[in-house]
Amino acid sequence: MNINKIIPLVAIVFFMASCQQPTGPDNAVVPQNIMLAPGQYVVDEPENLTEYFHNLCLEHGAIVAVHSSDYEDSLQVWQTIQALDDFAAGRRQYYPAEEVKDALGSLAFELGYWYSHGEQVDTNHLEMFFFRLLEQAVRLSPQVDYVTDFHASDGTAGILNYHEWSPNPLYSFLIYPTDNGLRVTQVGETGFVKTEKLFHLTDDSGRDYYLCSNNGDFGNEDVFVRVFFCQHLFMCDETGVREVASYSDFESNYEENSNCRVVFNPQQLRWDLCKRDGDKYIRVDNTPSLFLEIDGLNSIFYLE
Repeated sequence: MNINKIIPLVAIVFFMASCQQPTGPDNAVVPQNIMLAPGQYVVDEPENLTEYFHNLCLEHGAIVAVHSSDYEDSLQVWQTIQALDDFAAGRRQYYPAEEVKDALGSLAFELGYWYSHGEQVDTNHLEMFFFRLLEQAVRLSPQVDYVTDFHASDGTAGILNYHEWSPNPLYSFLIYPTDNGLRVTQVGETGFVKTEKLFHLTDDSGRDYYLCSNNGDFGNEDVFVRVFFCQHLFMCDETGVREVASYSDFESNYEENSNCRVVFNPQQLRWDLCKRDGDKYIRVDNTPSLFLEIDGLNSIFYLE
C-alpha cells in the first residue's frame, strides 16, 4: 500500500498564503505549531485555499494520504479544496457538503488504518493536512449540519466522529458557533473518545456550555476496545470554547451485571447506574450517582 503525496499538475506559487496569525506582546507574530490539533491551533483564514494547502505540502511536509494507490482518489481531495475555494470566492453558489464529507472521510480512513494496525509510521504529516482541511471546511460551512454527524437539539453545535479501520474510536470533534462563523475543537484524546450525545447547557449567570457525552457502550461485541464512559464539558467565551471539566471513571460496577447501564438525567445533570426492569431502568442500590455542577471555570463532576 502506498501513501500518496499528490500535487496537482498546475503551476504552484511559492509563497505563504495570507493567514491570520496569533500575536504576543507588542503585536509580535507568535509562530504556531502547524501540527497542533483543532482547538489548539488558531485557525488560518487564507485568501486562497489551494495555495494554502500547496504550501502545507511544499513548506511543511503535509501529506495527502488516502487508502489507495490510485491518483484519482487523492485528486478528489484537491478537487474538494478547489470547490471550497470557489464557494468562498463566490464562484460557486452552494457549499460542497458531500464533497467535503467524502474528502475528510478518505483522509480519516487512512489515518484510522495506521492507528488500527499499530504500524510504526509517523502520522503527524498526515494529520496536519487532515486537521487543517477540517478547520477550513468548518470555517466556511454556512450550516452546522453540513459538517457534523449530529447536532444538539437546538441546532447550535454538532459532533463529528471518526473511527479506526476497526470500530474503535479515533477522533471526536465539537463544531460550535462563534461571531466569526463555525469553529472546531477536538474532544479528548485521539483513540479514546466517541461522543454519542451533545447537550447545550446554560448556567444561572447565562453562560453557555456544551456537554460532549458518552455513557459507554459496554455491551457492544463489535468493538475490540470498549468505548469508556466519558464526559467533556466545554464553556463558551469570547475566544470560542474551552474545556473546563471532564470525567471518565464511572463504570466499575457495570461488568458485574450486564443487565445494567448508565442513565443520564439532563434536567438534574445526574448519572446513575441502573438495572433493567422490563421497559424501565431502576437505579442500582448502594451505587453512587455522578453529578455535574456548572460554574464557569469552577465547573466540576462529583460523586454523591
